[in-house]
Amino acid sequence: MQNSNLGFNIQILYKLNSYIIISIFCTLVFIPFSIGIIELDKEISAIEKRALVQLPEFPNTIEGINKFPQLFDKYYADHFGLRDWFTKYYKLVKYRIGDSPSEDVTIGKNGWLFLGSAKKNYNKYRDPMGDVRNINLFSQPELKRLATHMVNIKTWLNKKGIEYIFIIAPNKHTIYFDQLPDYITKVNEKSATDQLVEYLHEHTNVTIVDLRQLLLKLKDKHQIYFKTDTHWNHYAANIVQYKIMLEIEKMFPGKIKPKINRLLLGKIGGGDLANFIGVNFFKEPFPYPIFKETCELSIYPENANETIDHTVICDSQQLNIIIFRDSFFETLQHYFVRKFKRSTYIQKPLNYPSLVKYIELEKPDIVIEELVERGLPYVPSEIEFNHYIND
Repeated sequence: MQNSNLGFNIQILYKLNSYIIISIFCTLVFIPFSIGIIELDKEISAIEKRALVQLPEFPNTIEGINKFPQLFDKYYADHFGLRDWFTKYYKLVKYRIGDSPSEDVTIGKNGWLFLGSAKKNYNKYRDPMGDVRNINLFSQPELKRLATHMVNIKTWLNKKGIEYIFIIAPNKHTIYFDQLPDYITKVNEKSATDQLVEYLHEHTNVTIVDLRQLLLKLKDKHQIYFKTDTHWNHYAANIVQYKIMLEIEKMFPGKIKPKINRLLLGKIGGGDLANFIGVNFFKEPFPYPIFKETCELSIYPENANETIDHTVICDSQQLNIIIFRDSFFETLQHYFVRKFKRSTYIQKPLNYPSLVKYIELEKPDIVIEELVERGLPYVPSEIEFNHYIND
């Protein structure tokens, strides 16, 4: 009798356990569904940084009825309840185990993140992994063509009494190659940057500022790129601007005073790469410069930000400069605005129409063309190549 009661009790406990598991499962399924009904639809995912699929219109044709289930499935996949929460922790778990949640970000050693991927056929963001592996190279005709183009620009500007400087901002991968995964290896001995720098030195008189060796030495003293961002920090920018100012001082003795600024150390949230993979809640060191003001800066057009072309005026200085730049110059700009009477920042590659326009407006003493390393190799178009010959 006791064995019979024991078997009966075990059977009840087994059923009860099954009911509890079923109830928990149904609750977990029902909660996101219920929250999804209550919540207002979002247009943009803050976690994934993309537009979400919107509710499809109710079909009124046979073709529309056939397509509606698939469209609604995509909509619901983007809007079920707690989706952002699940996505955030899914990405965090993937990051913790070293599996990048984004094909555009490679997870390196010691928490370092790098733009791009070494996967076959990956070619986004100008393929920075291909650059560091020395795969993306100039052919000799391409190299000669670009060098000739730069000589033409320099000659054209010099005839107008304007100096020209070309600056390459190194990819983070180049400076912190040791923090890349071990499977990232070099295919060729030289990079496109090596090719261009060597060719310009050997065959032209173009002033080129190659920052790689300077930054490789500096990184032994400081962290000079952000771990979770593509860009360098002020430890790098402070030294880089000083090197560039020394080059300018050679061209214009006594008209500019190169100076290394004092930095204070703070903290900043995750950068662009952290945003890509949804782990932007990390903090990392953020050095920032302290300036002893020499002038009251004014900007034109008023309230312009760094995403549009603009000019900054510092009346106590002497030289005017135009800078064709990318995002790497944003940090440098804090130093440059205080060293030039008029400094104009163009948010696009150097091109003939813009150059003619801003030379007429700003009467510069110097034109700088700054390009991040992943912009190489590139070859100017036939039209752009011929402008400086025919003018």
